[in-house]
Amino acid sequence: MSIETKTSFARSTGSSSNREENINDDRGPDGVKPKPQFRDECFRKMDLMIEFTNLRNPNHCPSGVYVMPSGDNFHTWYGVLFVHKGYYKNGVFKFKLEIPSDYPERPPAVKFIFNLINNNGLFHPLVDPDTGSFSLSQQFNDWAPHKYYIFHVLHYIKKSFKKGVLDNLLEKHCFNKQAFTTYHNETRTFAVMAKQCADLSISQTVLYDNNIEANPIQFSVLEDDKLEELKAFIRPPPTERERLPYSSRRTYSASSTITPSSLT
Repeated sequence: MSIETKTSFARSTGSSSNREENINDDRGPDGVKPKPQFRDECFRKMDLMIEFTNLRNPNHCPSGVYVMPSGDNFHTWYGVLFVHKGYYKNGVFKFKLEIPSDYPERPPAVKFIFNLINNNGLFHPLVDPDTGSFSLSQQFNDWAPHKYYIFHVLHYIKKSFKKGVLDNLLEKHCFNKQAFTTYHNETRTFAVMAKQCADLSISQTVLYDNNIEANPIQFSVLEDDKLEELKAFIRPPPTERERLPYSSRRTYSASSTITPSSLT
């Protein structure tokens, strides 16, 4: 065997040994090689972006709920809920979603981000009066990736202000025990306090409180002319029948009832 051949063989053997050592070094105690972290984070972020884009689907984002990601952190979403019926009718409630880095392994954390009554939070069984944290444990106690998504959480936030959910809450899942007890034992008192929360939520002090710069959803006062201009912009175009003046519609309606016998 030539010297060149021996050298090549030695290099080949050494390289193979080094590769095996590197492979063994990368493996965990269970012998399983971990996934590349950077690659995993990229896919998670991409999935999250797709999930946010899909909220434009009417079946995903519930009506009356609007969410936008923070300008400096895509894992923080700000939202607002407009309540049209029930105990909290006419309320406008702002909240925040904190999405963990390993989502969807863990659910997002929901927190209402403003104070209402005497520096206390929203009076709701599922809302912590001190921190504003919203309990998801009753609805998502079996949270699993690709079984639940953020839009499921948004739907639950909206439904939690309705009687159907309030009636079936279990005390162990409620952050506000007083609100839970009041709802079941003193319904009239609960209704008064819920209405008070709704009324305060649309007061200028609370509604126009835009002290969180990262929140892209900001409320401001509109002048009457600007308001009418905005209404005209978002109003759907009239149908052909709606375009007809009232007199024309009456004539059309009357002429459609003429029969051949009336012309003789």
